[in-house]
Amino acid sequence: DKIVAVIKQKADCLISYHNINETPSFDALKDIVARQLEAGADICKVVTFANKDEDNFTVLRLIPQFPGKRVIAFAMGEKGLASRILCPIIGGDFTYAAIEKGAESAEGQLTVEELHQIYRMVQK
Repeated sequence: DKIVAVIKQKADCLISYHNINETPSFDALKDIVARQLEAGADICKVVTFANKDEDNFTVLRLIPQFPGKRVIAFAMGEKGLASRILCPIIGGDFTYAAIEKGAESAEGQLTVEELHQIYRMVQK
């Protein structure tokens, strides 16, 4: 608790959960976000691996589940691409992008320019 208090004096506290193998059930993910909030997170980040298209929906459902809270939720992998794009559109705090092609930190990550192009198309 003291460490979180010191950090919060200087910056927002982001508590992150990553599952590089699968997307757990919605209830399990909901419990993870609740624990992140209880631990003092200003921003809760949940990143899973999408093995099927439905995993996008599972992880994105977290965002409206915690109104007024800063939540980032998306899935990695080719099948998780939709959740990376939709996360900020449906109220997620932000998403992650690579500075340039070849600098991706995870499978399915787009570049900043690719995301800008997609968001410009959506705004038209």
